[in-house]
Amino acid sequence: MSSQTTVLSSVKSAQSQENIAQSDVQSNVQGNAQSVNVSPEQNRYASILLVCSWAGIVVMVVTFLLYMGGLFNPTVKASDMPLYWGLSVHKYALATHAPSGWNWLSMVNHSDYLNLIGLAFLGSVSVLGYLSLFKDYLRKKDLPYVIMVGLEIIVIVLAASGIFNISAGG
Repeated sequence: MSSQTTVLSSVKSAQSQENIAQSDVQSNVQGNAQSVNVSPEQNRYASILLVCSWAGIVVMVVTFLLYMGGLFNPTVKASDMPLYWGLSVHKYALATHAPSGWNWLSMVNHSDYLNLIGLAFLGSVSVLGYLSLFKDYLRKKDLPYVIMVGLEIIVIVLAASGIFNISAGG
């Protein structure tokens, strides 16, 4: 009987220690969550990303529905898309006479290219946020952050511009 009592006592002791450890973890997490300070710049950046991301998603949904509805004279009908699924990008571009680079902008009157407006906007969202940060850090004369954010903007804009043309094998 005494071995059962010892086992029960050990189990209760272990449960008690586990409960204490859990409450310590919870109090540490709550304490840490309360001590986090977020700068106004970070809040503005996050707000810009949130609002613009949802706006881009809404634009993508609307333009996709326009494309699926066959409106605005698509160059490739939605019903024909399965014919092209297995092709590489190069072969797809040849088969559909798709433009390369930013030349798709001249074709936004076609719903299949109108779809790209939301995608291009989503690609620019981080730059919009960085421009906000750049302005704030410049106002604060925080040179390291001005340089870092400025370089981020330059890299993203150069990557999106197509200046660095990397061709994929076809």
